[in-house]
Amino acid sequence: MSSVLMSLILLRITIALYSIGLLHSFLTIITRKKTLFRVALFGICSGFLSHAWSILYTWRETHLPVSNLHEALSFFAFVIVLAFLLSYARYRLESLSVFIFPLVFILTLAANLISSPQQPLPEILKSIWFYIHIPSTFLGYGAFFVTFAASVMYLIQENELKRKRPQAFYYRLPSLEICDELGYRSLSIGFPLLTIGIVAGALWANKAWETYWGWDPKIIWTFITWLIYAVLIHYRLSAGLRGRRAAFMAIVGFFFVLFTFIGTRYLGTAHPYIQR
Repeated sequence: MSSVLMSLILLRITIALYSIGLLHSFLTIITRKKTLFRVALFGICSGFLSHAWSILYTWRETHLPVSNLHEALSFFAFVIVLAFLLSYARYRLESLSVFIFPLVFILTLAANLISSPQQPLPEILKSIWFYIHIPSTFLGYGAFFVTFAASVMYLIQENELKRKRPQAFYYRLPSLEICDELGYRSLSIGFPLLTIGIVAGALWANKAWETYWGWDPKIIWTFITWLIYAVLIHYRLSAGLRGRRAAFMAIVGFFFVLFTFIGTRYLGTAHPYIQR
């Protein structure tokens, strides 16, 4: 069995398991039955293991699967699930899964629908910087999505608190303090990871093309995204920026992440996994 076919089979198993997790996460929020989240967690964890197997199998047989759009979508979903599981281990927030897994499902489904080119890894990607630049960047993006989800929960919860009679959703979400703390902690992890990814990318570019900076749309938008999060961290630390304004800024930041990841492919980027 070819590595591409095996990886595709594992990805489809992963999608089915994530679907179970997503469905039962929503049912948990609707019914407030903890037993349903056990099923959700089973689906999520089983899907994560299947997903990890798919990635490790491809890596062992050919290369780290982040070299084209099919692989990048799948890997992005994988690091988001990893970020969720780490967050859940610390905070035990069932409601977080409702905000995380719709995107995970969309990414894995899109990866399943996009064919993976069966061709050798380009020579330029056979570099140690490939294994630092891309995974670090994706791990940073995964952490930023947790920041995004925590910020959305914060705004919803704040809106519920302003009501004279909060709706049922109010009782399903964590406190404003927990939302803010989760958002900041994930931001504090994501920012250095993205920074490492950018620095590694610059060093890789210098080795390949003898320049640290190129006017590639993806490079420019990655730097803009980095600046947004840098400003957010700066104002949180220096001016005590918290709450609603910090949440809005974090949400805007993640939309820049999505544009950098997907939107720049329409601007003529030279990055290979966006072109295919």
